Amino acid sequence: MTSMELIGLNTKWYRYQKGFTQEKYSNITNFKMAYISVIETGCANLTCKNIDLIAKSFGIKVQALFDEDTANFAKKLPPRIDMYNKKAM
Repeated sequence: MTSMELIGLNTKWYRYQKGFTQEKYSNITNFKMAYISVIETGCANLTCKNIDLIAKSFGIKVQALFDEDTANFAKKLPPRIDMYNKKAM
């Protein structure tokens, strides 16, 4: 997996764990929803500043965004996790 894919999948995972929709997460980070989608699909070439912001928004260390085990869990999430309420699952 590339660094961009790892960060994207881990961002998706932590967003899901917090119960944030892409819209809510965009309000927290001030990223556009479309940009969040690009990040989560592993297509965003993020700056260090944005990586720090993502980690801070989830209350995690930057290193957690590069965890391959967590990224593998994220691969098993439904493609449109923002449509589902974690508590309903």
